[in-house]
Amino acid sequence: MEDNVPASTLKEGQWIPILQQVLWNLFAEQKDSITTTTPMSFKIVSSCILLAFYALSGIASPVGTSTTEELVRTPVGLVPKSNVHMVPEGGKIIHSDTEIRLLNADGSLFHTAPLNKNARLNFPTPQNRTAHRRNLEDATVAAFAAVNSIGGFEGNWVQPPLPQVQSGQLLMYFAGIAPSNIDALIIPTLQYGVSAAGGGTFWSLVSWFISGDQVAHSNLTQLGAGTVPIDSFVVNEDEFLATPPAHAWFCGFSGFQAAGLNVQTLENFNTAVVALEITGGNDIGNLPNEPTDLNQIFILDANSNGIFPIPWQFGQDTADGITIVRPPNNLNGDETLVFEY
Repeated sequence: MEDNVPASTLKEGQWIPILQQVLWNLFAEQKDSITTTTPMSFKIVSSCILLAFYALSGIASPVGTSTTEELVRTPVGLVPKSNVHMVPEGGKIIHSDTEIRLLNADGSLFHTAPLNKNARLNFPTPQNRTAHRRNLEDATVAAFAAVNSIGGFEGNWVQPPLPQVQSGQLLMYFAGIAPSNIDALIIPTLQYGVSAAGGGTFWSLVSWFISGDQVAHSNLTQLGAGTVPIDSFVVNEDEFLATPPAHAWFCGFSGFQAAGLNVQTLENFNTAVVALEITGGNDIGNLPNEPTDLNQIFILDANSNGIFPIPWQFGQDTADGITIVRPPNNLNGDETLVFEY
């Protein structure tokens, strides 16, 4: 396996003009201002962001074909390489009942793939949280929160230390959304190791959309050394970029716009998912040597009301010594989940 695959490096202002950067800063300020009595004006802020994206960017999309060939690593396990496509910056994924269409930043179509109705995600569900691959060679530890609607889902990762032992493992931490039956995923991901999107023996950021056996991802952005907060988010964009019954979403990381994805769906993505996906691990030494926190978690419904307490359901991997802990918290809209090893 190649140890160091080239990854795109964010260049300031390359994708989003100064106006958009200002709006991202406004978004962060609004998020920090959420209280128990004054719900965050999430729709107002996201609306500004959306208008900037709509006016200053285009829309885009990925590519894919084939059946039998090389398999590559994704957040849901091994997938045929021809089913995995990178969405250009500013691109768009259109997901319908019958197909996935991928668009370039100028709105031109560059790939269409029919949905395989028989393909199911190799991923646990709220109803079946433990009947999944249960060893570090191929394991998922996840928490789910099913709600009526999601207007926004955000949390802050702290960049973990590098794993103690490097043996070709792939670690993917993500906080994203899915329909209630978990047949698709929109997931901004903190990654260590090499996946279909690239990577190496470093931490990186990349966003994924997965439905059945079709996978699309953003550019991968390598993180530097050190411990930095990483603001992961998924924003609903229905007010400006969707016509019922369609839904529009933007996911990514504040300050790392190259790792974002625009997605349009027909399904209602109303389940928050926080997970650690491990591929190619041998033992606990393949993980960071300290717990990994997702802090300042909040979920807003379609009316911009904060959801608290968040109705988490947990799937653990006690056999391998991995659990998700929810520390007590008395502050509305500011929860924490901790992966302990």
